Amino acid sequence: MAQAVQAVIQHRSADQGPGTRGVRVNVFSNMFKLVRDYEMDFYQYHVAFVKAGTEVDTIGRRRAHALLYKLQLDRAEVFVSKGAYDGRKTIYFTQNIPSGTYDISDENDAAPRAGTSKLQVKLTQVAKFSSRDLITWAEAGRQDVINMLQIYLRQLPNIKYITPAHQRNYRVFYIAKSSVPLGGGLEAWRGVFQSVRPTLQGLAINVDVTTGVMIQGGPLPTVLMERFSLSNARQLDLRESDPLWKQIRQFLRGVIVKWGGKAKHERQMTINGLVPNVGDFEFERRGATAPEPITIKDYYYMTHGIALRHPHWPGVRSMSGTIVPMELCEVIPGQLYRGRIPEGGQATQVMLNMSKAKPPQRLGVITGATLGDTLNYSGTDLIHSGMRIHPDPTRVEARRLQAPRIMFQSEARVQAGRWNVARPQLQVFQPAAAPLWAVAIFVSDRYESSINQFAQNLVQCLTGLGVSVGSTWTTVRGTGQNARQTLDQLKQLSVKPSFVLAILPESAAEIKTIVKQWGDMMVGISTQCCRIDKVAQKARDNQYCNNVALKINAKLGGINSTAMTFVTTKWFGAKPTMVVGADIGHPSPGVRDRPSVSAVVGSMDRYLTTYTYSAKAQAPNQEFIDQLDVMMEQLIRDFHSNPANNCWPQRIIFFRDGLSEGQFERVARDELGLIQAAFQRIKELNGRPRVTYVVVTKRHHVRFFPQPNDMSNVARSGNCLPGLVVDTQITSPVYYDYFLQSQDGLQGTARPSHYTILCDENKMSVDDLQELSFALCHVYASATSSVSIPAPVYYADKVCTHVGAYHFNPRILGNAPSQDGATTSGDGDSRVNVQLWNEALGPNRTELRSKLFFL
Repeated sequence: MAQAVQAVIQHRSADQGPGTRGVRVNVFSNMFKLVRDYEMDFYQYHVAFVKAGTEVDTIGRRRAHALLYKLQLDRAEVFVSKGAYDGRKTIYFTQNIPSGTYDISDENDAAPRAGTSKLQVKLTQVAKFSSRDLITWAEAGRQDVINMLQIYLRQLPNIKYITPAHQRNYRVFYIAKSSVPLGGGLEAWRGVFQSVRPTLQGLAINVDVTTGVMIQGGPLPTVLMERFSLSNARQLDLRESDPLWKQIRQFLRGVIVKWGGKAKHERQMTINGLVPNVGDFEFERRGATAPEPITIKDYYYMTHGIALRHPHWPGVRSMSGTIVPMELCEVIPGQLYRGRIPEGGQATQVMLNMSKAKPPQRLGVITGATLGDTLNYSGTDLIHSGMRIHPDPTRVEARRLQAPRIMFQSEARVQAGRWNVARPQLQVFQPAAAPLWAVAIFVSDRYESSINQFAQNLVQCLTGLGVSVGSTWTTVRGTGQNARQTLDQLKQLSVKPSFVLAILPESAAEIKTIVKQWGDMMVGISTQCCRIDKVAQKARDNQYCNNVALKINAKLGGINSTAMTFVTTKWFGAKPTMVVGADIGHPSPGVRDRPSVSAVVGSMDRYLTTYTYSAKAQAPNQEFIDQLDVMMEQLIRDFHSNPANNCWPQRIIFFRDGLSEGQFERVARDELGLIQAAFQRIKELNGRPRVTYVVVTKRHHVRFFPQPNDMSNVARSGNCLPGLVVDTQITSPVYYDYFLQSQDGLQGTARPSHYTILCDENKMSVDDLQELSFALCHVYASATSSVSIPAPVYYADKVCTHVGAYHFNPRILGNAPSQDGATTSGDGDSRVNVQLWNEALGPNRTELRSKLFFL
């Protein structure tokens, strides 16, 4: 890896004003002003739980909160104002509490035995500051002060709504009484998000409603039987070689369970792995003179009087090595499920129904029951801090940008960010050709009629779009057992097919993997997979067939449409410019034997519609693209070798997805340094391209709502019309940023994307950058509407998923480290051999890299 060059991160300056293009509108946001009512001093204390003068580190957050809360109630004469406690080492008061050691009582504890020490808490004052200083520091973006305000804000949830999910993310808490069963051992819980944000107008509280998927609580065997649709408890008698073993192990990793029976003796642990045949697992316990071997089955019978009913079931093991029989464990409610919910099922529909509140209803819930009852700011300790929260949502000045002109062979008619390619019929901007193509069928003959109807309709749609496609096709048939051999029959044709349409069963992940590996990495033929349930249902549906046809044209190297604005024509026409999208795809939660995949895509034409890519494996869950220098070098060389360019890019606009605000400075500085290192790697590069680095964030809770009577800014969904941009009042005082709602949400309240400019060597005007961002949301090749983020960012995300699933050579990975190794439980925390995974990726990218093979 080349030596990174130190980069300078750009912060907001006084001369950076808001943009001016677009129609001015006013909207409401779910931001509420934090107002300072009167001057107040704050005192910060260090918290230490002690026994016999020695600090105790085994107090969990939940118990620590309960103990400190009860202490303040019991000693009300000392603790006149209630403190704001972070659950660990820090508590804040608005009164000067004497430093010292205080006796504490726990109502769940039995009376201490003779000779044992009583638990105490030691409070030591470490700082004092005024509310005036506090507000000034917070508005300047000081994270430690913002964290203190977050602590004050969450005191009520910490006591009232404590769950494992809340303990892992203190800005969100979920409410059990609103849970709805999803089936499969899962539940949907309604939740509330709250966070302090420094803004240009001062401090504000971002309040939102949300929905989380939880693992249902209850006996662990019952939860597993629900989750994996087991009809008989005997099916839990598993060995490491059973296919279900790995699925259960992955599902349980990170899940918190309790065991021990009576409340006073209950213990908790976080599951890290499984142990087969747990009753016969032998360990050494302390004996009278020496350690004595004993099995877990005998230990529980002799020590607790418990005879295991299922000693041959697996046990669960913690990171520290504690092993507990599965039958004795109970899943604690309120734990977020991190996996994916299957599409199209009951769970998906329930989640949609819970999340699709239209903007007026959502804002009504936030300003009504959420603020008044659930959060109840006026009745919490926040009122003793000299601050209060204004009950009305902040009214924000915004602008609605003009939509770009969407150009096919003729201009599309755009309404609220949508266009139709069939009414009137539009022909793609640059059609591809497919004189010879094939259909690979992996389903039974009873679908023959539907498949033929679909293929004929697809030919009509392709032809209508202007694609030159053969009216007949070659057909091969196979099964999951001979998929590779079936596809290889097409290699015997005298002319290589332009693309292969693969018809797959409803659940056919393995066949799809074979199809994509064959097409992408072995023969260089574009493939389009369609599930038979969709084909049978929509064989005569022109909209569905047109969507597939648009994908196929893009996969063949054609251009479906372009977005024309001032910036995409004049500004990009002035100097050769490459737009880059970057992202990292991480393994699913619980998967520890796979790497993360980082990807960058770069535009290769002046229309910003043709892209190439570079992807690498890297350490799991690392959020920094550590091989960005090599990857950017590939993109820059691709740009230069493209006949349409025949030059080096002089400007690079880099859109980075997936960073949180806490990662901005470190990751952006390192990645900008590697981009500069990529320039150094290209000796023949004439001059260094100037870089603009923008972080695009989707995972946030800021929302915008039309004013009730402003019908000029309301789409049919009730959302603000697409193109809404906000760059004043509620934006950051630290970085230059803006919110852009580029699409009309089909269901529920649309989520704007958040753009933060961390480096701008190109000195783009605010208007040009916002216009470019909006235009790029209109060139996602397979969509007939604007999307929520710029197309290159979307593409980078798709490449991460596609490459991670299909481009690693399984023959090379035969020697990859696996968690099915030689540890006792088969659950050792093995390290991922990133070098081996990159060898499996190979030095050569797919032949299809200049086409949108990943759609």
